[in-house]
Amino acid sequence: MNTPTPRAVATQVHSKIDACTLLTADDLKSVQGEVFKDAQRSDRLDGDFIVAQCYYAMPTMADSVVVNVTMPKDDSGARSPKALWEQTFGGDEDKEREGKGERDREKEKQKDKAKSQPAGRGEEGGEKEAAPPERVKGLGDEAFWVGSPVGGALYVLKNDLFFRISVGGAGDQKAKLNKSKLLAQKVLTKL
Repeated sequence: MNTPTPRAVATQVHSKIDACTLLTADDLKSVQGEVFKDAQRSDRLDGDFIVAQCYYAMPTMADSVVVNVTMPKDDSGARSPKALWEQTFGGDEDKEREGKGERDREKEKQKDKAKSQPAGRGEEGGEKEAAPPERVKGLGDEAFWVGSPVGGALYVLKNDLFFRISVGGAGDQKAKLNKSKLLAQKVLTKL
């Protein structure tokens, strides 16, 4: 007797926050220089969390902006976004100093290990070490910029949720951080 294999059924998720209402056409134009042509909402379950996302498609595709809001699932036993935040970013400045000492020791170990490897491996081989999150003061309860060679994202904690803003387009890390901070201030007024 052949029994059909049960298929996973995708659960439709609809977050309480519509990420596409957090920024206006004027907000985006003031930062990116053009009005978005489309705002595409997508909500998804991610473990204990609901992530609401809006992809603001700009006429120049590379200038597009993405906003994600991570909030708790309605389940009473679900982990809080603030707990994930503290696991990811370390919480308060005392913890950060302790973590920095730990990170510095770990970096020294990695450098020693890299010195013992044959030439052509490690940084000389094109691998770049990810920059640690950079604290950004004056936004929400706490905020961090996470840079990368091709862009970066600003993470902002407010109460028991956090959001992420990633701004596309030309410009260095500092320019993208400044644009992200301006947009984050707009988002904070609506959360």
